[in-house]
Amino acid sequence: MRTPHLLPLALLACAPPNPARPYPTTEPPAGDAGAAPSSGVVRYFDRGVDLRPFLAGFPYEHWMPSLRTGRLFFLHTGERYTLEMLDISGDQPRSLDRAAPISDVDWSQRSLWDVHHHAATDTLWLHADARNDERMNLWTLNIKTGALDQVTDHDYVYGLGFRDDDTQLAYLPRDGRAAPYRSCLRVMDVATRAAREVVCDSPVLSFTWSSPRFTPDGKEVLFNAQQDGDRNRVQIVAVDLTAERPTARVLTDPKVARTDAELLEGWVDGDLALFLANDDGFRNLYSLSRRTGAVRQLTRFTEDLTSAALTRAGVVGVHRSPLGSTLVVIDPRTGKVTDQRAQRGTADVLDGHDGRAVWVHEAPDLPFELQVTSLGAGPRGGQLGRGWGLGVGDELTAALVRCRAEAVEIPTFDRDRATGKPRELHAFVLTPREPLTDPAQRLALIESFYGGENRYSAFEHILCAVGLTVVSPAVRGSDGFGKAFAALNDRDLGGDEIVDLFHVARWTERALGLTSRQIGVFGASHGGYATMRALTFPPETNGRGESYPFGFGLAHAGFSDIARFHAACNIPDWVVLESGDPARPDDLARMRDRSPLTHVDRLQAPLLLTHGAADWRVPVVESRSFAEKARALGKPVTYVEFPGQGHAIEGLARVTELYQARFDFLQKVAAGRAP
Repeated sequence: MRTPHLLPLALLACAPPNPARPYPTTEPPAGDAGAAPSSGVVRYFDRGVDLRPFLAGFPYEHWMPSLRTGRLFFLHTGERYTLEMLDISGDQPRSLDRAAPISDVDWSQRSLWDVHHHAATDTLWLHADARNDERMNLWTLNIKTGALDQVTDHDYVYGLGFRDDDTQLAYLPRDGRAAPYRSCLRVMDVATRAAREVVCDSPVLSFTWSSPRFTPDGKEVLFNAQQDGDRNRVQIVAVDLTAERPTARVLTDPKVARTDAELLEGWVDGDLALFLANDDGFRNLYSLSRRTGAVRQLTRFTEDLTSAALTRAGVVGVHRSPLGSTLVVIDPRTGKVTDQRAQRGTADVLDGHDGRAVWVHEAPDLPFELQVTSLGAGPRGGQLGRGWGLGVGDELTAALVRCRAEAVEIPTFDRDRATGKPRELHAFVLTPREPLTDPAQRLALIESFYGGENRYSAFEHILCAVGLTVVSPAVRGSDGFGKAFAALNDRDLGGDEIVDLFHVARWTERALGLTSRQIGVFGASHGGYATMRALTFPPETNGRGESYPFGFGLAHAGFSDIARFHAACNIPDWVVLESGDPARPDDLARMRDRSPLTHVDRLQAPLLLTHGAADWRVPVVESRSFAEKARALGKPVTYVEFPGQGHAIEGLARVTELYQARFDFLQKVAAGRAP
């Protein structure tokens, strides 16, 4: 799913009367190496891996800096997730050991997406939920007292943005638990918390995920809307807050195909708003003049400019592909790159203010690095200076890096439309540093979607630690190679993306010397769907006549019935883009045919399904119904459900259960005993 926000509606109407039993957490009988231990150690045959270095060795995640107030907020993880704060106001290196908790709330039981530090009141404004159900609303957290208060009560809040002086905030709440939703722009007085509804969306302009931005004088708010509900026609609109009857005025060209538009914080000379958009096929930097209305493309990178922030020295950003990243400083008036620094792996800018920027960096063999970098003026303009960083350290890195990573190109079945050359899929092959000695225990797992990313993955390295291999390809529809490649899935969900997997599997056989029985497929969310689809794929799809006898599959939180998912989720526009409109008989027929639930009878390979019972992003009924139908047909399915958990499984004990369930399953697969 090509969006960071894949959020669901309530599950109450979806829950069946016979929920699955959770995976057992009791101590195993003596000599039973396959049952889940309670020590954090999980086993695959005679190999054990301690999950604590991965989950608690560097127990921090979700970095949320505020350079404007000189604070870094993050989660201290473990069995509980605690929100902590670190002073980063100076230029001297800091230690995470000096961070202080600011609340006793367990954020492993709740979703937290972002914070805004309101310095005048020393209060955090949070974009969060109450029960790990992703019913996102606005909350405040008093840093001095730790008191957490809910401010809004909507079915979902898409995004928020504060006025420069922090006196007002604009936000986009959505009401309604089934499409069509009612989404509106609201403006709140921060001191009194009184909010007024300014304008609501319509079928012509539907308000969607966006961080609203106030103009410098506070008279207007800019944000995103979809033209005619089309995710390929995202527009930036402006609303005059002083108008008697405010309306949303389109500022960008409605004729341009654009799948996203991200407004940066801040204005240039009080006139230019800056935004990232992929009008030319790749995500680049644009300016929009408030005075003239002119939109100008400032950069022409042939890689996506994935993140950027406006600073005194210019725009600090990162353009990258899965092959590597480049940190750049851009003149916001001319688009000229005034400094750049190549980085292996994946980098992202988190914040910029005044003369500093915060960015993070990781690679398949680099778990984490956060840099606070000073900026200055050079002969060509803004320059990257020195700074300080936070990292994992050499000793822990050695414990966490258990794979060797190799980038490869894997041929698939068609030709690139732009070049006419045979299409090749970028992929990473991650092999264990300590291979298994018994060939019968060797397995390779192919990532079904969201693969090929140049990032560290604890999941991959845990698999490598027990001697398993991961092949992670960027199949068609993936991000990182421009808008055209990402659009290859449009109206073809469960089609050629699955055929790509078959070609990756055949390459894996040849390259690694494995049989099809030793090669499986895995994924989560869209990847969970793709995994179920790959194991139930009708060869006649798209007239390809393609199939592959995968040996097994692991699907987490995938959807099995596309039409039902469209009706229950809060991203029906994504489903329409990828699969069609269920109101049209031909589209509905294709959605049913592309649903794994329709073809359960084709399942031959053992399949492990896992799902959080409180998942609102992909309702748990999607796994439950597939498992129930497969069992009724005598098909080889194992289902493990996690009570109280959402789209992700959180907390050391629960993650230990999840991995032991996976390794128990894989051990049975390797031994030929899988159900």
